[in-house]
Amino acid sequence: MENHDTTNRDRLTDGAASTARRNSEAVARFGARLGVLCKFIDAVLPQLAAEQCTQIDRSFRQGVEELLARTEDVVMPPTYHTTLMEQTNVLLSALAQRGGTGR
Repeated sequence: MENHDTTNRDRLTDGAASTARRNSEAVARFGARLGVLCKFIDAVLPQLAAEQCTQIDRSFRQGVEELLARTEDVVMPPTYHTTLMEQTNVLLSALAQRGGTGR
């Protein structure tokens, strides 16, 4: 009986370790993608003319509204929505400063 319990414990431990490893890898991939996108924004934003920033502002706002509508029925932790709005506002502020819209 003890051998059976040990085998079950080992399976649970192996399963938990495997899940943790997959989650860690997923977070690492996400972090790498986010880092690349941030560097891309840092490189592109200074190259944009004021009129381009204004057009991007409108398109970006529409895209964020569409994203919010798509996730409206999905239960997400409060930090998702907080972070989404914080990052949206950071980017809109950068566009406004660059584009001179002052929103």
